[in-house]
Amino acid sequence: MLKRYRVLAVVLIVCMVSMMGRIFFISYFQSESVTALKNSAIENYGTNRALIFDRNMHSLVENETVKQTAVCDNSFVFQVPKRYSDTQLCEHIIGYTNYENQGVSGIEKDYDDFLKSFPNYISIQAFKDAKGNKLLGKGTRIIDENRCTNTGVVLSIDTSIQNIVQTAGKKLKKGAIIVMQADTGDILASSSFPGFNPNSVDKYLSDENNRPLINRSFEKYNVGSVFKVIICLAALEKGIGIEQKYTCNGKIMCGDVLFHCHKKEGHGTINMKQALAFSCNTYFIQLAQKIGYQPILDVCKRLSIEKDCVFSESLVAKGGTIPSAENLSSPAALANFSFGQGELLTSPIWLCSLYSAIFNGGYYCIPQLVESTVIEGKKTKINNHTKMQVIDKSVAYTLLKMLRFAVTDGTGKSAASGKCAVAGKTATAQTGFYEKNQEKLISYFIGLFSIKGEKYTVLVMKEGGTSGSADCAPIFKEICESIYDIKVKGNEK
Repeated sequence: MLKRYRVLAVVLIVCMVSMMGRIFFISYFQSESVTALKNSAIENYGTNRALIFDRNMHSLVENETVKQTAVCDNSFVFQVPKRYSDTQLCEHIIGYTNYENQGVSGIEKDYDDFLKSFPNYISIQAFKDAKGNKLLGKGTRIIDENRCTNTGVVLSIDTSIQNIVQTAGKKLKKGAIIVMQADTGDILASSSFPGFNPNSVDKYLSDENNRPLINRSFEKYNVGSVFKVIICLAALEKGIGIEQKYTCNGKIMCGDVLFHCHKKEGHGTINMKQALAFSCNTYFIQLAQKIGYQPILDVCKRLSIEKDCVFSESLVAKGGTIPSAENLSSPAALANFSFGQGELLTSPIWLCSLYSAIFNGGYYCIPQLVESTVIEGKKTKINNHTKMQVIDKSVAYTLLKMLRFAVTDGTGKSAASGKCAVAGKTATAQTGFYEKNQEKLISYFIGLFSIKGEKYTVLVMKEGGTSGSADCAPIFKEICESIYDIKVKGNEK
């Protein structure tokens, strides 16, 4: 009996000790956990904006990370996505955000509501006691990564071609380069030079000389001899053949104004094909007088030269300016117009679409830049490709052969490539503005080439140039051959 009482006493003592231990655990350790949760800090880091993609769903933003120190725990360092790189692609198109991650320009501004409606951040949690000290064994940790990977805005840009353009274009200093897919109107690359770093926009605001925040691809400029294809087009439609001859002696009188050809001694007797290839001004002056101003104006309007090209609310390529019929009734004004001078202004985007129409069998494709929005991989198309027959197919083919001759035998020889056949036209446009007694010129080369059935139109424009053949054609050649390498050699790997 006594033994049984002893066993019972031991059991009671063990139970009491267990209960006291449980009470101690609850009162100390569990209350510490509750305190830790109560005093834990949760902070979010990142842009909290969806992404911007190229046509192949390669992200054009947030491709780099930077070290970030948690505010709640300055000993905790982690990597957070950086919205823009210091060598950002398509900065004029993508635009930039302010310090509160709100869109200020470009796609960032025009799709601001859409982009900021999706989570894209990293959450940090720091555990602390009632005194604010870090708890051993808990500390600070990443508790969530709400990263966008397949949600955002999709552009027609091709990252590989955009990289080529931005590298080659550095030689321009001031200017623009556009690569367009001729048979769709898709803009595969577009760069304006000089560019800017979206991470430090403030320092560019006062640069009135270089104006790096201006998108030169969308501005309108003096045009020059790349406009001569319009005169050829109007002539061919009126039944004037390419064998139409004229003798250039270096000058021609229109009304009471004497015009000179760039070749002072003249080109001699040449036909339309040769005149385009050698860029003979006097030939085009007399040709325009034969055609009359109205057919030329009709062609311009049919090709939408005066219409803005709207990609999004703030991304707009400006409509061109052409002389009125009243002004062109003056022989001197029509003479200037015939070789792309005088009141004529237009954007590089429009010139690209014009040459694409020639390359595309006479079909004009409305330029495209924003392809779609995408949510978790599911795309919603924004623009559908629209084609309009604006040039007779046979006339377009004749113009294309003339542009091919301009590269093989004319002023565009420095654009010729050993890798693929090139057609195109040079230009050097006068602006009427002078700097240190020197007139500012704008030079161009617009080239056409095809690789594996894909048609490309490339425009290179330089502000403050000397000539299209010297400034722009070699850069075009570099771009053409680099695209060839990635499309042909790259595909063979």
